[in-house]
Amino acid sequence: MRWRLCASLSLGIFLGLAGMVQAAEVRFVGKVEHKGSEAVGFRLEGEINDTDSASVKVALAKAGISNDGEVWPRIVVELNSSGGSYQAGLDLALLFRRLGLATVVKSGDHCFSACALAFLGGTQRATDPTPAPEDGPIPDQLPDRSIARDALLGFHAPYLALSGSSYTADNVSEAYTAAVLGISRFIATADHLYVSTAELPKLLKPTRDDLYMADNVDAVRFLGIDYIDYALQIRDLKGITPSMILNACVNRYYHLRGRSSLAGYGMAASVREEFVEGSKLLENGEEKEVFGVRRIKYGERSTNVVFTPIAKTDDGRSFVWCLFGPVGSDATTIYKPAGTVEELFAELRNGSGQWWEFSSSQTTMKIGHTDPIETMMRVLDMVPPETKLNDVGKIVGQYQADEMNIPSP
Repeated sequence: MRWRLCASLSLGIFLGLAGMVQAAEVRFVGKVEHKGSEAVGFRLEGEINDTDSASVKVALAKAGISNDGEVWPRIVVELNSSGGSYQAGLDLALLFRRLGLATVVKSGDHCFSACALAFLGGTQRATDPTPAPEDGPIPDQLPDRSIARDALLGFHAPYLALSGSSYTADNVSEAYTAAVLGISRFIATADHLYVSTAELPKLLKPTRDDLYMADNVDAVRFLGIDYIDYALQIRDLKGITPSMILNACVNRYYHLRGRSSLAGYGMAASVREEFVEGSKLLENGEEKEVFGVRRIKYGERSTNVVFTPIAKTDDGRSFVWCLFGPVGSDATTIYKPAGTVEELFAELRNGSGQWWEFSSSQTTMKIGHTDPIETMMRVLDMVPPETKLNDVGKIVGQYQADEMNIPSP
């Protein structure tokens, strides 16, 4: 039988004849554990195509999951696919978001190309029991997308996959138009998926043979992906070193805003140099505090707080200071604008004021989400952004072997 030549837009390793593409299988898994809580699990496996969104709805209905006037249970979709249709991947992403379905790539599974787009739709449980209509506004609840240790997640640009052995001007033009429209659609929906449009080139630049892998600290953090390997906890660290603190300060300043922190390290070095030179010109002696430690009241005791400038404000008039504290298992980072160290701590003159008051005052910059769980600092924030996820523990160990720890309370 001779098959009609057709063009399709794909994100995955796909060269096939029209009509031979098999839909992904969507099946009910049952009760599963998802980030420490009980959830209802489904699994989507196989090549992504245009019928998969309908298959997800059918699987939900067969499992008895419906909007019966109550909030839906927490639902998580396990993904394991090499890719498929670009548009179908975006359709799944928007469906997951409208229904409030979380996504996960489990250990040993892989999710590439169109599957990775679908993964980005992973969303926190909807608070409204009525699913958002397909023609209504896209819900804005925070993402809930996670990968396990040894899971593989990779992105690349759409490419033209033409089935058959010969090409015509018409089907090449059709495929090219589909590619342009697909990329435009991704750009238009990126903000709704909590992906910064400024970072899209990283996901769209790779070719079909060169995936952008979400396998390092920077990728999972700016994409809002939860790395569900909690073996290494801040409370278990033997100590926290200056390099670990500086990494956390720079990484979190950008990652909390959904941006890559790679370029932030050069900015931080330049700003610190500018502060030192400016302090020398002012002859205020503050150049010695370009990386300083100060005791601040913390309840009935006091705690060490580390401070250092890492950026400039948008108007260029002040430094953006990172304050890391309290040094220890409860550590976090906050950011405040100030021209000098004296100005930075003006609210705490005469040693008055508590850390919690100072850290939540009006001078503290509001960065990223307000959800304390989603913004919680982790050990992986304390290493360079290009660090592979599996190497975080090794890098932390090197810091602890080579540097003195900052004293904790």
